[in-house]
Amino acid sequence: MNILFVLYGDFSSNSANPLALYARELHASGHCCAIAVPAGLETACLHQDPKFRPILFSEVLAAPQSVFPDGRPADVIHACTPREVIRRFVTAYMAKRPTPLVIYLEDNETWIATQALGIDEATLGQHTALEISARLPEVLAHPFFSHSFIGLADAVAVIQDKLRVKVPPWVRCETVMIGVDVELFSPRPADLSLRETYRVANHEKIIVYHGGMNQFTRPAIETLCQAVGLMNQQGYPCRLLRTGPMALDFLAKLPRETAAAIIDIGMLSRQELPALLALADVFVQPGGMDPFEDLRLPGKVPEFFAMGRPVLMPAANIAYLVRDGVDAVLLSTGSSEEIAAKCSELFGDSQRADAIGRAGRQLAETYFDVRIQARRLEDVYNMARDRFDAAMATETWRDADESTPVTLLLARKLLWLAASSKTLAFEPSDILQEHARFIELMQQRVTGLEASIAERDFTATAAQILSLKQQLTERDRQIAQLKEAIDGFSNSGSWKLTAPLRKAKSFVEIARQRMKLVWLFRRMGRPK
Repeated sequence: MNILFVLYGDFSSNSANPLALYARELHASGHCCAIAVPAGLETACLHQDPKFRPILFSEVLAAPQSVFPDGRPADVIHACTPREVIRRFVTAYMAKRPTPLVIYLEDNETWIATQALGIDEATLGQHTALEISARLPEVLAHPFFSHSFIGLADAVAVIQDKLRVKVPPWVRCETVMIGVDVELFSPRPADLSLRETYRVANHEKIIVYHGGMNQFTRPAIETLCQAVGLMNQQGYPCRLLRTGPMALDFLAKLPRETAAAIIDIGMLSRQELPALLALADVFVQPGGMDPFEDLRLPGKVPEFFAMGRPVLMPAANIAYLVRDGVDAVLLSTGSSEEIAAKCSELFGDSQRADAIGRAGRQLAETYFDVRIQARRLEDVYNMARDRFDAAMATETWRDADESTPVTLLLARKLLWLAASSKTLAFEPSDILQEHARFIELMQQRVTGLEASIAERDFTATAAQILSLKQQLTERDRQIAQLKEAIDGFSNSGSWKLTAPLRKAKSFVEIARQRMKLVWLFRRMGRPK
């Protein structure tokens, strides 16, 4: 089949690596793959010997039938997350050519969006959809649109089981974890020349961390660096080797001794990573129990497991797959003190560390082998194609564009489902719960908007009153100045000196007015 992956960023994005691996495996199974990106087509060179065609969104929309070598359009669309840039592209594509749609969920998208916007989830309803759209980066999911967009999918794949709560009941959902090339990322002896390259002494232990940094991961990475400082202070010499696209911008704020124990290497190619990871005595995925950590699966964690070294990770996300102290070591708080203590225990017990590393490798082979996960993904594509109804899709996406409310599109689909004779794969209670959730959301939005409008009206009224008060104050000031000027002039010597003249002038004016009246009476023929 022709598979069109839709990526939210360019080929340096975190999600690009697993997509490239899936494309490789799907290509080996006889499928043809293309990965569409909004911009940055030149970054495709980051992937050696790609088994996919890199293409821009604009090129796909201009000629959907020319994406694949056989001249046919996509048989299935794989939308990598429900983020706004992807929702808009998919809407534009579906309006041209309705196609079986699979949406892949990787994160707690709504929570991430509200944090990025600086809006508390409790007060989210006080903002209109247009206000949020104006402020929201398009690489994030819209809090009011993403759930409805997910509801438009023919099937959904989630990166880990806990994300199933984000999928409405009428959409089939399967778990497809991150795939790892377990042959490329595999246990191997450390290259001692690399220790010399990075100036790591023989007696120093090594922690390796690879990956990008953003506002959500920065605190955890900084905590890891602080833990390295603590271990060195406590007599366990160690270094942190970190590689990633963004330099650690907080090193200057750390104590000098801590910063000296951290080597920020910069970017390495995927082919160079396994040799660096093989230097590690232990891997640490820092983080705590929060809505961000619990509903994701960091891409580096499966690679850590595959390398056969002991892994420390939060008791979150996929911790339910792990036996604490057997397959990995779980962190309950994620504090620098806890990380330092648990790493020090492993440094002092090499047999235990080796046993945990071997068990972690078995975990990777069971859950993260890209060949297994690619087959699961292929099953999801077939499920989407089987559930795809061309007539329903045509009606759903009819005349759609970026301005079409996504809730309206979903309403069209649900009305079609309700009128169809197909057996629906969910219980009535499921749809009632979803309907209740939607009613609650709409009521929260109505209440929030009413409160927001009332607050804005009060603010506007208060501003008008303040303006009137300021105008009255200014008028009183001007009157006072005028009175003061008049009083000053009336008491002046010149005013008093000319008083007789003003009186004489007034007598003359009175006589003149009397003569005018006499003349008028005579003209009218009346007695004087």
